[in-house]
Amino acid sequence: MISEGRLQQDIIMWFNNTHPEYRGLLCYNLNNSTGGRTAKMNKYLGVVAGRSDLVLYKGGVAYMIELKTLKGRQSTPQLAWESKVRAEGFDYNIVRSLEEFKDLISRIFF
Repeated sequence: MISEGRLQQDIIMWFNNTHPEYRGLLCYNLNNSTGGRTAKMNKYLGVVAGRSDLVLYKGGVAYMIELKTLKGRQSTPQLAWESKVRAEGFDYNIVRSLEEFKDLISRIFF
């Protein structure tokens, strides 16, 4: 089974190579801090627990993309953040494979 990290690498590489004109609009959210001091500093700087792994900006819309393995589940903070952004009208997607991501891009772009 592929890890979330590997899935993210595959997605970024495919997206940048397939849609170079949109490079820079698919962004990684640095959610995971290492160490207590760094975590505390990041929290003060605005890192939000549960935020989606990626955001794609296209046509005046922000698409939230959470990456999960085939068996992965959202944490409580992820579920809460999903609820908040959906309530504000944002699109939120859980992606478990490169093929699912390609399908999402097809729906967004076409």
